[in-house]
Amino acid sequence: MSKHRLVLDDDYEFLAFGLSCHWKDYRVAWLMNRSLKKDFHREVISVKAKDGTMEEFTKFIYRDLDARLNYILLSNHNEEAYLFKEHKQYDYFMLIEGYIDIFDAETFQRELHLIEGIQFIAPMDTGIFKRIQYTLFEE
Repeated sequence: MSKHRLVLDDDYEFLAFGLSCHWKDYRVAWLMNRSLKKDFHREVISVKAKDGTMEEFTKFIYRDLDARLNYILLSNHNEEAYLFKEHKQYDYFMLIEGYIDIFDAETFQRELHLIEGIQFIAPMDTGIFKRIQYTLFEE
């Protein structure tokens, strides 16, 4: 009798961009709402730091039900710490989750670059978000 194994892929597929912008998170979300015609709303996530303490970071979410995409603007720092110290050059991360196969990432990146105050945008490897992916994408 042969054995069958069920292998589950528990990773989320998403795109990630690093953003450099020295404005406060609520202002960046407001500018994205205005420029991209979105409606981001604010949430706070708790992330376990390497020293075992819990740190809170802000994220702004917009769910596009028609395109089946979720947009997340994630702050890389709070008043005391960085979410990802190895990426201090980025103030925010923009994550897009959902039907990314039909998503035009280049056009979206150009649209982000046109927003006042955003100084730099770069595509990122999504692997750095592995430890917090469930916290980011859970509803």
